[in-house]
Amino acid sequence: MISSMPGSSPQPSAGAHAAGPAIIRVAGPFDLGKISRLHRACFAEGWSRADVAHLLALPGSFGLVARLAQRGFPGLDNLRGAGFALCRVVRDECELLSIGVVPTVRRRGVARALLLSAMERCRLAGAEKMFLEVAVDNVEAQALYAIHGFRTVGTRPNYYQRLDGSRAHAYTMQGDLLLPDNS
Repeated sequence: MISSMPGSSPQPSAGAHAAGPAIIRVAGPFDLGKISRLHRACFAEGWSRADVAHLLALPGSFGLVARLAQRGFPGLDNLRGAGFALCRVVRDECELLSIGVVPTVRRRGVARALLLSAMERCRLAGAEKMFLEVAVDNVEAQALYAIHGFRTVGTRPNYYQRLDGSRAHAYTMQGDLLLPDNS
């Protein structure tokens, strides 16, 4: 949800969160296709709309959508989909099930904005710890997580399947959501 005056840049309205260059908002039912398209743009094994719908129907699950303002982009609000995060909160723990930023807009702070928004939403829902898996060869994501207080707590052998059929190990990382400042 964006509001703007003619000649001004888009500003987030209630329910949206501007973090750096990205505008982060909670996903709704009309975002299932968008999240699926973003997931397929980010990962070799992209999830279908039905996959995303099933995940978000689970108790405690939510999605976030990141959009970037881009002048001249077709659409009423000059915004384009840039990334997503999918989480699930169960009691005092949560899992970052998937997070991705489309390759053309990486390294602009979108992943950081999504991660921090997801952490805050999970904290507000009562979670004290966040868990996630990350491929052992995804050092950029590991560095982002480490900056925000995550540490490696385990390894999952052959967790991810690559397009070529090979398998990749994943680290399980844990972050403490009760730390005073994870930013």
